[in-house]
Amino acid sequence: MAAVMVNFRIDEEVKKNMEQACKEMGMSMTAAFTVFAAKVGKEKRIPFEITAAPAPAGPVWRRSGEVPEAADELAPRQARLERLCGQVRQSLTTLHTAIPASITGLSMERVRLLCQDELKDKASGVSRACKDLFSPRNAGVLERKDLTILDEYGDSLSSIAEELRDLEGSLIPAMRACPAGEAGDFDPYERRLAEVSQRLDGLASILGRFWSSAACGTSARAVRTRIRQAAAPVETPYVRAALEGLDALVLRHQGALEGKTASRLEGEYLSVLERTLGELVQAEREGSGTAEKAALCLRAVNVLSQVISDAGQLQREWSRRSLEAEVEALGNECTPVQDQATALLEVQSGTADAAVIDYLMAVAMTGEGTSYANLTHTVALNEENYGVGFRKGSDLAEALNEFFKASYEDGTMESIADQYGIADSLIPQ
Repeated sequence: MAAVMVNFRIDEEVKKNMEQACKEMGMSMTAAFTVFAAKVGKEKRIPFEITAAPAPAGPVWRRSGEVPEAADELAPRQARLERLCGQVRQSLTTLHTAIPASITGLSMERVRLLCQDELKDKASGVSRACKDLFSPRNAGVLERKDLTILDEYGDSLSSIAEELRDLEGSLIPAMRACPAGEAGDFDPYERRLAEVSQRLDGLASILGRFWSSAACGTSARAVRTRIRQAAAPVETPYVRAALEGLDALVLRHQGALEGKTASRLEGEYLSVLERTLGELVQAEREGSGTAEKAALCLRAVNVLSQVISDAGQLQREWSRRSLEAEVEALGNECTPVQDQATALLEVQSGTADAAVIDYLMAVAMTGEGTSYANLTHTVALNEENYGVGFRKGSDLAEALNEFFKASYEDGTMESIADQYGIADSLIPQ
């Protein structure tokens, strides 16, 4: 049977992954496609199931025959990010392959470099980051993070994919219409692609905030969702900045947003904010009365901020009173102070019999040779472990570990620990 040549385009990363898989199976890509074609021709069907959304990679959770809520929340987000990464790569491949060599000029050369190298490399980096995000080793970690930040990451990636699709529909016809040998005016497209490049860079900071976040309580999550939904269409910069500050305040005091406070926020104050923001959006569209509506929005944000701050302050006050109640239940009197230095002064002056302060400060500031030579530390109440953190993949982590090891081996670490009276807490390296 005569052999024929078949040519078609395929995404670069898909090709790379398939080449690796074929290599491990001991066959070429040509052989794999030939097997696929023969099976389709014989069975008159695609020899595997095709669905609208790919099954999420990574771990599968099982508990009493049910999928936990965390898995339910993560699966659609994973599918969405995988789909968006594929769309971004596909658009870049389409743009790159559509650029004709006949068009000259600096702006077209910049467009060519952006599509061929810079943007494709950055898109591949985003794909790897998303793949690593949902890897099995992170299975138990993601459910403890703030998933609204992951949604923000997905929204940003979605806007990038949409911009690239729009560029496909405008840049490609413009290139086809440009006569061979001419430069053409491609400066606007170059600027748009450069902006896409910057937005791809910005995804890393959002992912960094996600990794450093903690999961919100149900009420706090509901409040943040309503604020973000209402803020989405707002264009006035200083109102958007105020709303971002409000969102951060909710995250900071999320533990206080439960019970009556949550009911007040969701039932009264948020409704007012949503209504005023809606009026502002309408004014922005009509082009009149924007300043007045923006001022009302800022007043609503200020009221909400005060309510949330008061709830946080009240929670701290109740926590303090709870500690005082425990001390008083033991037959003692508790005297709250502003800082640890004041606590030591209270003991030094005789107005208090003891103080609870940090162990390292107690060792450094009490005893012979200090300002509080007649004081000493006695009971250790609890222990806290600390670590030094670096960005994931940083070379500094290994360098610091080597430094710790070397300073422990040559006695430097032990000498410093002796100096501050914490030799017992020294961890062998």
